[in-house]
Amino acid sequence: MGTDGTENVEAASNVHSFKVHCRMCTELMKLVDRVSEILPEIEAARPGSPEGREALCNLNNGKMKAELLLQYCRESSKLYLALTGDRIISRCHRVRTLLEHSLRKIKYMVPVTLARKISQMADDLRVAKFILDSSDEEAWKALRQLLKLGASPPDVLEKSEIATLKIAALRLNISSPKEMLYEKRSIRKLLDDVGHGDPPKKKILTYLLYILKKHGELILQEIRENQADSSNSNGHGEIEVNVKHGNNASHADMILNRAIPPEEFKCPISMRLMYDPVVIASGVTYEKVWIEKWFEEGHNTCPHTKMKLTDFSMIPNVDLKNVIDKWCIKFGVTIPDPTVEPECPEVWENSIASFGSSMNDIRLPIDFSNMSLGGLDNSYYPDSLRLNGGNELAIKAGQSKDHDLQRFQSDSYAEEADLEFPSTINELSWESKCKIIKDMKVVINKKGVGPALSETVVDHLALFLKDACDQQDSKAQKNGAELFLSLVRRSRSNRLIVPEKVLTTLASLLNSVVTYEVLAILEALSGHRKCGSNFVTSGVLASIAKYLDSEVGDLQEFAIKTFYNLSSNSDICSDIVSLGCIPKLVPLLNYENLSGKCIFILKNLCHTEDARISIVETNGCISSIAQCLWLGSLEDQEHAVTILLSLCSQRFEYCELVMEEGVIPPLSSITMKGSEKGKAGATELLRLLRDFQDNEQQEPCVSEPPYSYEPPCNSEQGKPSKKSGFLGMNISIFSKRGLLKKK
Repeated sequence: MGTDGTENVEAASNVHSFKVHCRMCTELMKLVDRVSEILPEIEAARPGSPEGREALCNLNNGKMKAELLLQYCRESSKLYLALTGDRIISRCHRVRTLLEHSLRKIKYMVPVTLARKISQMADDLRVAKFILDSSDEEAWKALRQLLKLGASPPDVLEKSEIATLKIAALRLNISSPKEMLYEKRSIRKLLDDVGHGDPPKKKILTYLLYILKKHGELILQEIRENQADSSNSNGHGEIEVNVKHGNNASHADMILNRAIPPEEFKCPISMRLMYDPVVIASGVTYEKVWIEKWFEEGHNTCPHTKMKLTDFSMIPNVDLKNVIDKWCIKFGVTIPDPTVEPECPEVWENSIASFGSSMNDIRLPIDFSNMSLGGLDNSYYPDSLRLNGGNELAIKAGQSKDHDLQRFQSDSYAEEADLEFPSTINELSWESKCKIIKDMKVVINKKGVGPALSETVVDHLALFLKDACDQQDSKAQKNGAELFLSLVRRSRSNRLIVPEKVLTTLASLLNSVVTYEVLAILEALSGHRKCGSNFVTSGVLASIAKYLDSEVGDLQEFAIKTFYNLSSNSDICSDIVSLGCIPKLVPLLNYENLSGKCIFILKNLCHTEDARISIVETNGCISSIAQCLWLGSLEDQEHAVTILLSLCSQRFEYCELVMEEGVIPPLSSITMKGSEKGKAGATELLRLLRDFQDNEQQEPCVSEPPYSYEPPCNSEQGKPSKKSGFLGMNISIFSKRGLLKKK
């Protein structure tokens, strides 16, 4: 495949090239592009160890799998893609996990500057989300309902087929003879590829082709009639919606009679119906959330017209919103709020996956009695993307503890299984518990999906780890900790509240054989917004702080990332300071791969008085922060400026300590070349230091905060000296001591 596949992906590297699942494919494509950009640097670094070569091969393999998946989503049948959306999500998760794990192994085998880039990319991969488009979900629901109708009367079945096909055609844009022809050809190609190797998939494809041939022309005719009605009502087929001044009733009537949503209803960025349309200065209407994201990324042009903008205001397009709402009501379309994530993405995945476990109720004209959706996708991927069935677990609903054990030992329905955590695991024998935990870990690592993380699951896993530790069963501890870590890292929800007792249990395991895994679990849990207070009350925060000065790099990095996450919670910043973390962070500011997170932690902590005092009293802390002004990234410079500004705005004595570090040149550079926030902060800090310098020329000792300082009434005394004023600064101000060294 090699070159051709890659060229195909590059040739169609835009959202319009994907037939279905545009949202998740676009997200995956961005990740592939980023990996492709950094791959030559990694190869040039030549990670020579066997582990490095293996990780590099896995990285290339993951990139190839992602490209194959993107190519499949461009070429396959729209109907079949919509029907197997859960499998596409699963493939995306597997590819993402493979890329992330490969990068994390490689980052320890390359130079520091490259390791930092790799670490950032791996973090981005971890939080990437793959979610179905709302239109794809509607098409899936309609097709699924049709497949579950069973042996219905012919007239009922025919009506259902027509209604389902109409919904799918509208949602998936199969609305012209050309698109209908392409869809039939795509299904035939899939049928040719599957041959006799996958009967369930062949039956579904045959049935889809059957209803297209039977009702396709009728569906197209209805669509053409709707379009003709729209054309006749206004004399032409083109719709123009006045984005600023509204439209008359005839335009609205014409729009409401058209079954296909007009292009004016769609956001030019997302190509989806707009939920909250807004007009920008170029006169083009966009979905608010998408144009906001465009501007936040630093763009200053209109995405559609490429016109350079100076005004970034957004005006709600009320008229267009009203017309869209009326059209949606007429055709029964619901537009989801793009600012609100689905309540629980895992529920969506499970709801489709469970379809494969409940296929017994399907009775269609073509024999579907033994069909399982889980097997639908086994043959449409090349061998490099296909997972062998092997001895995977079939986890089906059970009514007793015996079933809970037996279902983990079954080989049937492996692909379509809906993975659940057994609720009766605590009633099983220790050997049975260990087998379930081990087998579940194997399945999750292979399939890339697992049970939704909940308080109940967390409780069960913590109890299992505690029992394993009490029994000194190191193998069970490893399996339990690795399963726990896999579930936490795959969790897409930030709503989980981890009980205090669970964190206490994890803290007790920090000096065991699973220290690495437990620290990784705690780092992942620290990203859940509602867990911060429990980290303090459980005592686990103090246990993690001990690893800030660990000589083991991985353990130290987990501890830093945990405090990086928790420091964003202002309620526990004082607790972090009280643990003596600031002196431990200072030496780490000199390490390029750690300094960014450490300076971020200090920035969050310095809002408390105790933190400011600790920063001042810790040897080398202000000096290390000042070094970030010279050597840090734009973001690190911004954080360093914020810290120094927080100090200098409190006491003039702090200004003297800051000036002694020779900060004027880098601050002056930041005012010209830094980020917007960095420029503003550096300008304000320079003003404070100028006021301090002026005051030093007049009074021998000042201890009040700069903002409460009032200069003398004598205007002559208040003028800065030409020799040492800020704008005409003496060269000694650039030294470490300068004019501020008291004799």
